[in-house]
Amino acid sequence: MINEVYAEYLNNNRPRGNKKNSKLDPLSGYLENENISYSQLIKFVKSLGQQAKKPFREALRDSSKKILGREPDYYDDFYFFRNRVYADFEKYFSGIHPINELKKILRVLLFDASKIQFDYADRRNKYPSPICFFIQIPNDIKILFKGESPYFDLQSCFHETGHAIHAISIDPTIEYWNKYNIPMGIAEIFSIFLERLTKNHNYLKSIVRIKDMKLDEITRRNNFMELFFVTFYAANSLMKAEFWRKNLSIEQANDLYSKLIKEYTGFEIPGEYWMLHHILPEAIMYVPSYLLAAVRAKELNHYMQNKYGENWWREPESGHHLRDIMKPGAKIKLEHFSKLNSRMFINEITNI
Repeated sequence: MINEVYAEYLNNNRPRGNKKNSKLDPLSGYLENENISYSQLIKFVKSLGQQAKKPFREALRDSSKKILGREPDYYDDFYFFRNRVYADFEKYFSGIHPINELKKILRVLLFDASKIQFDYADRRNKYPSPICFFIQIPNDIKILFKGESPYFDLQSCFHETGHAIHAISIDPTIEYWNKYNIPMGIAEIFSIFLERLTKNHNYLKSIVRIKDMKLDEITRRNNFMELFFVTFYAANSLMKAEFWRKNLSIEQANDLYSKLIKEYTGFEIPGEYWMLHHILPEAIMYVPSYLLAAVRAKELNHYMQNKYGENWWREPESGHHLRDIMKPGAKIKLEHFSKLNSRMFINEITNI
């Protein structure tokens, strides 16, 4: 149905007399919006996945023995581990209120937190995944989340607030499409960038009483989850790109997904599993954006540390500089801090 909508749009909007077989589908539209070619995207995703898969499998065996007391199975997926992996550290974070901690940081960085509304009430049937809504940029931004576990709540709230500070920093006078049609590989940069604070030794030591040895173990587990993220999302990204490029049937997509998951994570998994993912079956193209943004967020973190020191979040001037970067909305100058070089990111997460 989506392919038919794209084809109809192309047919109705092609300039009169233009017989050229223009291509417009969810993949080509995504590539144009992200300003990247198909070959560049696939090379980037495959390179990340290949670099991560060996250290991931080694970390998976070790983590499963420590956390599960057994060998991992295919249903021990990324989202299962995301909560279980930190279970024995939750006591350190149980007294931490994520919103209060965020507001402290926003005050120092001079972001106007009054434009961000947080809905953290635990209501029946509340949507379970953390999410940020850009109601009216830059004045009305809403964040919704439902508590899962103390440390994950901290991470997810920082992630969504990264989206929010991006939105409230966008110049209200720019064109509508540069405010609301932000490429996904840009939209996720600032969310992942702010979330990185919840994995930063210096920041964690400032909010919880925890020994360095424990912090080192948290870092190892965070790196394991990053490796899981890379391998899992590499498979997801390659399947979805191929789905649109070759107009695959559901059965063909199932077969491809099973092969890709095995190649990158090592799991033997039923191919239909992709239809249970929270984004993969619903979004036209999205999943590669997380990988693009993770690398760019690492580069931005490196850039900010070089300018404002290791504890950049304690410097008001760094908040001013971040707002300057975010101000153009969809037209931010990526080249100021990013070359999309994955080595820095991979070197960080393979340090287990």
